[in-house]
Amino acid sequence: MTVPNLFYPEQVADTDTDNLFIQVVKYEPPGFQTSASRPFVLERNRSSNNARNTIGVITLPIPDNLSDRNAVTWDGDRINSLQLAGIDSFDQILESLKLDGRSGGEIASDTFSTLGNIGNNGLNAIKDPTIQDAIKRALSGAAVNSFGGNLDANSLISRSSGQVLNPNLELLFRGIILRNFNFNFTLTPRNQAEADNIKAIVKTFKRRMAAKSTASTGGGQGIFISAPDVFKMKFRRGQQDHPFLFDMKCCALTDMSVNYSGSGAYSTYEDATPVSMILSLNFRETEPVYNEDYNDDAASGVGF
Repeated sequence: MTVPNLFYPEQVADTDTDNLFIQVVKYEPPGFQTSASRPFVLERNRSSNNARNTIGVITLPIPDNLSDRNAVTWDGDRINSLQLAGIDSFDQILESLKLDGRSGGEIASDTFSTLGNIGNNGLNAIKDPTIQDAIKRALSGAAVNSFGGNLDANSLISRSSGQVLNPNLELLFRGIILRNFNFNFTLTPRNQAEADNIKAIVKTFKRRMAAKSTASTGGGQGIFISAPDVFKMKFRRGQQDHPFLFDMKCCALTDMSVNYSGSGAYSTYEDATPVSMILSLNFRETEPVYNEDYNDDAASGVGF
């Protein structure tokens, strides 16, 4: 079932008025497709962008309190000197095991030589009384913990020497975050046509964000349920792309609410249409924003 071309208020896109243009799109699962040139990277399914998947269009005014927020995850990470030494030793062993056209005897000889160097470096290091004491305290704590204790090696070292192992603390990149958009619209119908459109808009959002039961349409006799439709949104000035405001990728509508007493008290017209309503929509992008999504065209606005 397609969605009619819905809009509020009247003539919202017929002038140079700023508006939010929303396409209701049939959801297409991303799948597991890769390419020969990038076998370890999932290729995004772009079919949701095709016009043939567009179910309908809703045009609304610019939301109240419009804002956007971009974020990535960074977090502090620690690695002490003993762990660094262990990693370095393991790297040296792996390096000595590389084939590189050498015979088995040569590889074995290089490996034993590497182990000898690691051992000598370790012996030289533990000649330092401070390191000896730290190792002794750490081993004591490990021994107590083996009997059900809960001792921290750093605490023992700090108690005995007033020092702790250098944590080599650094802020490291951890990952990406999908953006959320919270849009609020004050809907105040001024005539019957706007009242009818508002009713249809609210019903469309409710229906299109709902999961689809497959019990009556095949799909394993109701074993599965299908994903709701998704939304492609962009800000416009009249019918042209907005020259300043931010872009958005395809979004899922994760939450919506309607306050039917938007003026502070419940009041209706003669046909029972509320005088004022507040429509709240919470969208979430279906894929992250990457550096490569931006361009240097000044006319394209602030980007994502």
